[in-house]
Amino acid sequence: MKWTLLVTGLVGLVLLQVSAIPAFSLFGVAPNLLLVVLACWVVVRGQTEAMVLVPVAGIGIGLLTFQGMGESVAAFVPIVAVAALRTGLPARAEYIWALAVVIVATVLHFTTIAVSIEVEGSSIDWLAAITDVLIPSIITNMVIALVVYWLIRLPTPKPIPRVI
Repeated sequence: MKWTLLVTGLVGLVLLQVSAIPAFSLFGVAPNLLLVVLACWVVVRGQTEAMVLVPVAGIGIGLLTFQGMGESVAAFVPIVAVAALRTGLPARAEYIWALAVVIVATVLHFTTIAVSIEVEGSSIDWLAAITDVLIPSIITNMVIALVVYWLIRLPTPKPIPRVI
């Protein structure tokens, strides 16, 4: 039952990301709500759920946008890898870690998409792309993450700290 709800919610989020989110812009770019939710989700809820949700999100985006299936999955996979580096951090640093994962995931997502566009044969003005897309995307995703993290954290029970 849990997985049915998670995957259904994720499919709804993918549809929202593809259909409605591009109509809204913050700092000149549309927020990547799907990336922010996945990044915060993997920090709060752990890798078990993310190992299912991240590929499903990538496949959904690949089916509904101009991106290829492999390209969109590859763009979301670094979220799990970056969040996995959290081991050993205290629980009180989780919020800062979630924001760091959003920043790194945004940069890696941008890089994956930009490199795939270059490989396909189109030319990119990297300086303009960084200043006009990447930096505003980081700021936009950070602003969205400030709210999304708490929406995910509130219903999720906090882990019991271990005493060694």
